[in-house]
Amino acid sequence: MSASLTGSRTRTRSRSRILVFSAAPAVGAGVGVLGPLLINATHPVGHAVHLVLSAGWSWAALAFCVGLARKSRAESVVLAAASLVTAVVAYYLTKLGQGAYLTLDLGDPAGATPHVSWSDFASKTLSWCVVACVTGPVLGLAGNLARNPGLRGLPFRMLVPLLAVVEMSERLRVESPLQGPVVGATWTVVRLVAVAVLVALAGRAVRAWRLRPSAGQADE
Repeated sequence: MSASLTGSRTRTRSRSRILVFSAAPAVGAGVGVLGPLLINATHPVGHAVHLVLSAGWSWAALAFCVGLARKSRAESVVLAAASLVTAVVAYYLTKLGQGAYLTLDLGDPAGATPHVSWSDFASKTLSWCVVACVTGPVLGLAGNLARNPGLRGLPFRMLVPLLAVVEMSERLRVESPLQGPVVGATWTVVRLVAVAVLVALAGRAVRAWRLRPSAGQADE
């Protein structure tokens, strides 16, 4: 009976591991597809979602959260990279389906016949896959280290909101005057939320640190 129970637990762990290793790329694919799909959204909410999913900090958050969800550092590193690579491939495949890489062959005697510029598509996809392979493990490891309690994990927990503040501030300064009101409002809200998260994280860590000596004295 114990052998049967052990075998059942082993099969359960195997299924769980398979689900985990397929979930991260699946989420990455969703992020990669939704960004370009919503680029022409007419509703302000849809356009705002497109802006968020197309921002660099949200892709960093994808890899970070994958690492945060795993106890194993090795799994955090591997799955974070896999999620980002899948997101990149899904993004450029979606753009390809939308006709982003169509070009005209002016040398065609039949006329200007559009065709896919595979070299353009491949170069951009491969270059960003390389970036994903480099940054994904770093972000995944940061997410895993963010699991550390108290002040030890605080710098890692603050990474994504800090990236959001920096990116949104730069976009508001440089790009916002050239964009519509939805763009400016979205970036402003993201920045405010990120600042609030930074303050909350710091406050929580400091409060936990200050309460530790009191708890130790109470035990004595």
